[in-house]
Amino acid sequence: MSAWTASIAFATAARSDGQTDMDELTAELTDLYNEHYSQLLRMAVLLVDDRSAAEDIVQDAFVRVFDSRARLRDRDRALAFLRRSVLNKSRSLLRRRQVSRKYQHRLVQRESGPDESAHGVDRTVLAEAIARLPPRQREAIVLRYYADFSEAYTAKIMKVTPGAVKAYCSRGVTRLSSLLRERV
Repeated sequence: MSAWTASIAFATAARSDGQTDMDELTAELTDLYNEHYSQLLRMAVLLVDDRSAAEDIVQDAFVRVFDSRARLRDRDRALAFLRRSVLNKSRSLLRRRQVSRKYQHRLVQRESGPDESAHGVDRTVLAEAIARLPPRQREAIVLRYYADFSEAYTAKIMKVTPGAVKAYCSRGVTRLSSLLRERV
C-alpha cells in the first residue's frame, strides 16, 4: 500500500458506526493515483531535474486534488488538474532556484567580509557578567534580550507582572553596564 493510498484510507476511515467507508470518488482518485503517479513523476523529474523534489511536487498535487474532491465538478478533469498542478509547482520550484542563484553571490560576499565580532563584547566576558547577576535579573535579561520574548510572555514565564520584568531588565542592564564597564 503506497503512502497516498494509506493517507486516503486513514482520511476516509471511521464513520460514526466505526466501519471503513471509501466513497466512490475516493476510490476513483486512488485508481487515478495508481495509474498516473509514475507518468506525473517522470514529467516532474524532467522539469526540475531532482527526483526527491519531483516526488514532493507530485505528492502535493495529489493531496490538493484529494483535499478538494468535494468541489471537483468533473471527475474526468482530475487528471488535467493534476498535470497543471505538477507543472505549476515545478515552475514555482524553478523560480525559487533561479532567485536563489541570482542572489547567492551576494550572500557569499557578505559572509567573506571582515569579522566584526571584535567590535562588540567578547561572548565569554558577557556570559561571565550575566552569570554574576541576581537570578531574577538574569532570567529577565536572557528571556527578553537573548530569547527575544515580549514583556508579557516573559512575565508569564517568570510568573511576575510585566512591570516587574521591566524593573528586572532595567536593573540587570545597569548592573551589566557596571560589570562590563561599558554601556550595553
